[in-house]
Amino acid sequence: ILANRKGFIRMAIQHNVPVVPIYAFGATKLFKRFQLPEVFETVSKMLRISICVFFGRFGLPIPFRQRLLYVMGCPVFPPDIGDVAVGSEEYRRLVDDMHAKFSERLLDLFDRHKASYGWGHKTLKII
Repeated sequence: ILANRKGFIRMAIQHNVPVVPIYAFGATKLFKRFQLPEVFETVSKMLRISICVFFGRFGLPIPFRQRLLYVMGCPVFPPDIGDVAVGSEEYRRLVDDMHAKFSERLLDLFDRHKASYGWGHKTLKII
């Protein structure tokens, strides 16, 4: 999901603000979700929104009790764009480079801390 989402990187570059990679271990265990028919996934992809039915304790939107571990990485600072035109090919390259660096740091952050949460056997995929 993160692989094609670059708007937050474009905004960081435009406003010259660093982006900090953060991962929350255990967040996927807060709720369960019903498996919907395949047609909903197709519609979800077309609309670029998530269509899901989730539930927590007592069948309500109250999260299950779950230990969470938040880890923060080093900030990824935006490049100096100087007089590069927004939307130009060079600007897109700068966005792609910063996004790749952010994704790399997020993966590294996950790999460094996954064993301390008991997820040593898991891998993080950026799709």
